[in-house]
Formats: sequence, structure tokens, C-alpha cells
Amino acid sequence: MNTKSLRIFLEVARTGSFSTAARNLGLTQPAVSFHVQSLEKEFGSKLVDRSSGRCKLTETGLSLRKHAQRILKAEEELEREMEEKRSEASGPLIIAASNIPGEYIMPRILARYGERHPLVEPRLTVADSERVLESVRGGQADLGCVGLCEEDDRLVYGNLCSDRLVFIAPAEHPLAEKETLEAEDLAGQTFIFREEGSGTRSHMLRILVDLGLDVAGLGCVVLGSTMAVIQAVAEGAGISLSSLWAVEPYLRLEKLRVLKVKGRELRRDFHYVLLRRRPASLATTALSDLVEEMKPELEETLASYRQILE
Repeated sequence: MNTKSLRIFLEVARTGSFSTAARNLGLTQPAVSFHVQSLEKEFGSKLVDRSSGRCKLTETGLSLRKHAQRILKAEEELEREMEEKRSEASGPLIIAASNIPGEYIMPRILARYGERHPLVEPRLTVADSERVLESVRGGQADLGCVGLCEEDDRLVYGNLCSDRLVFIAPAEHPLAEKETLEAEDLAGQTFIFREEGSGTRSHMLRILVDLGLDVAGLGCVVLGSTMAVIQAVAEGAGISLSSLWAVEPYLRLEKLRVLKVKGRELRRDFHYVLLRRRPASLATTALSDLVEEMKPELEETLASYRQILE
């Protein structure tokens, strides 16, 4: 049913005049007559009696007026509700994150996000930083989270939170007894690395080179996740560099020790990343806004973890 015809019919019923209804609605009188006649044809019954010179609703017309008012009120309520839905974040939200943000930071953000935006369906996948950036570039992910930034005009970065990288060793490791280490103390050690494409691996290689170590000559083990690296260190397989976000529980349980290297403040930042040319959905904008809001809280959490190192 054409609700426009119902609105015109109700105006005729209200004013009792086709010409007045036409003037009020900004239509021609023939247009008003056409819509009323269309309704009469649809219902197979006369709706308006014009024999007395004034429009008077027939019994069928009175019945239609009652139902038309209900229909138009329901239509207005539907439009209002749909407008509210359009202004509320909803639908799938695809997030790609590298290991540390994906496993230790984004879950706490998404828990808060779910409380505020129950109509959104977040889907978080964890991969190495290079794959995360490729997912954002290719449009497979609405938002990415990484610890490694690449210069690319197609990408827009925002700060997620900071991180503290620490050298870790088994609790009984001989180097753990030294208050501070010189670079040469690390020579000859077996190092456990993350896989190619990992942001932590890139930072670790750069730091070892800066310390003057021959990276190519180091004994090494390569593992595919932060948790695997931490477990391997705890079991005595070697030493490594990892995020304080990940190792904090192991330090509290004294399953690992932090090796303090002289003159090294190993800090980095995590970032969220968006595709510049892709219009952000309400769900994506709501997530980036929440990240900005939670920055102080995340920094306070990391500061509490750092107390273990003091």
C-alpha cells in the first residue's frame, strides 16, 4: 500500500475538501483526486461521498481513516527506530593484531567495547605485524594493531599504548645474578627469536646489533608465538627479549628473571592503524575512540608492571 495516498486521504478527511487538502499538501486538486480514487479502486468501495457538495467519509472511509492513522503512526515509529539503528554502531568489526596487542591488550579493550556496543560483532585475528599491515592495506581488516610501523601513505597510525621490552632468562640462569650486564655478557648465549615478520623480532635484532653483537654468529631458536618463547625460556632453552605485557605473570611467580643491560631503556609503542582511503564505519570509529579513551588506563597498568623491575 502506498502510504502517500493514505496521508492525502487523511488530509481530505480532516479538511473535508479536496481543494483545501491540495493547497495544504502543495499538490494540485487532480493529484489529490487521483490518490483517493486509487484507494477506492484498491478497496473496491467508495471512501468519500461528495454528493452534498462537501466531502463526507463513507462507512468504509471512516474505517480506513481509523486504520490509516494507525498505519502512519507505526510507519513513523519504524522510521524513528531505523534512524536510531543507523546512528548506532552495529555489524561485524574485523580487527587484526600482532601477538602482544592481540593477546594482552585488545581483549581488555574489546571487553569494554562489547558493553557499550552490543550490536557490533568484533572478530579479532592474531598474526605477525607484516601480515596485519597487509590485511589493513587489502581491506580485509577494519583496524590493525601493531608494534612495527612501516612508511606507507596508504596507512594512518594512531598510538595504542607503550610497551617495555625486557631481556628474560630462566630463574636459575647465571646471568640473572648480575645486577647489570655489559654487552659482552650476552655473547655466546643462545637466543630465542620470534619468526620473520614479527615486530618483536625486528626490535630484538636491532638491539643486539646496537650492542655490537654478531647476530649471525649467535646460537638461536626460532618460535612462532610470544607464549612459546616465554615457555622455552622458562624451561632453560635460552634467553630472549619479550614484552613486559606478556612476561609480568611469570615474573611475579619468579619463573623468569629480567636481565638488566647497562644503558638500555628498551621502550616501544604499539599503534592502531587504518586504511587512509577507506571510510571508517561507526563501529570502527567507536573502537578508535575507545582506544584513545583507555590510553591513560593502559599506561597505568604498564606502570604497575614496571614496579616489578625496580
